Amino acid sequence: MALKEFFLSKLFRKHLLAAVVLTLVLLWITMMILSLYTHRGESLSIPDFTGMTISEARQASKKLDLRFEVEDSVYKADKKAGTILIQNPLPGHRIKSGRKIYLTLVTSVPGQEIVPQVTDISLRQARVLLESKGFLVGRIEFRPSEFNDLVLEQKNNGAPIPPGTRMDTGSTVDLVVGQSFSANDTFVPDLLGMTMADLLVILNERQLQTGSVVYDGSVNSHADSISATVISQFPVADSTIVVPAGSSINLVLSARIKE
Repeated sequence: MALKEFFLSKLFRKHLLAAVVLTLVLLWITMMILSLYTHRGESLSIPDFTGMTISEARQASKKLDLRFEVEDSVYKADKKAGTILIQNPLPGHRIKSGRKIYLTLVTSVPGQEIVPQVTDISLRQARVLLESKGFLVGRIEFRPSEFNDLVLEQKNNGAPIPPGTRMDTGSTVDLVVGQSFSANDTFVPDLLGMTMADLLVILNERQLQTGSVVYDGSVNSHADSISATVISQFPVADSTIVVPAGSSINLVLSARIKE
């Protein structure tokens, strides 16, 4: 039988049709298996596990069929050890059942890191760099300088931090920042957590004065007012905004002890 006659024969068309049908059936079966395996079209919203222990997170997600993997641990003095600090994906993200959730836990023992050199960069950059290494920005001292908002010194407990110094993560780094302003200008310092006695010294140094002073319901005596600390101020502290000398700062103080 010639090749042309074979292609035009009934037998060839029958076999071709059977091959096409078989291919389509196999493709359909494959897609169905993949759909079942990947839970196509099914998704769930991830709960917020931060603040929980891993066992609590597993219990809370029991019906969601999620898996957990610890990828890092970070020391945080204000957080309970063993609890979840960060989760990835974030809460509310929609994922499929069986997905792995990566966790960063709070450790009870602070690790140590080399304190990054943050002098000669802006205050904003210094804050980001220090926090990325696990350090906290402590007291910010402003010093007259032609280089506005530039970090001039970095200290710990009043002493300069030499290059290469290792400190516990969670430690505070105090900064000396340049501030260029005229004799009639100043900036608003951060007064939060200060008593009246302490903040009056700061305001005097910055050529500012108190405006309205409000005590909340926790202050019931003269002793309470002496120990009360600032919980709110206006204008808020901002190293990038210069205000006229003699400006007033409105304060709200409380005698409640923060836990």
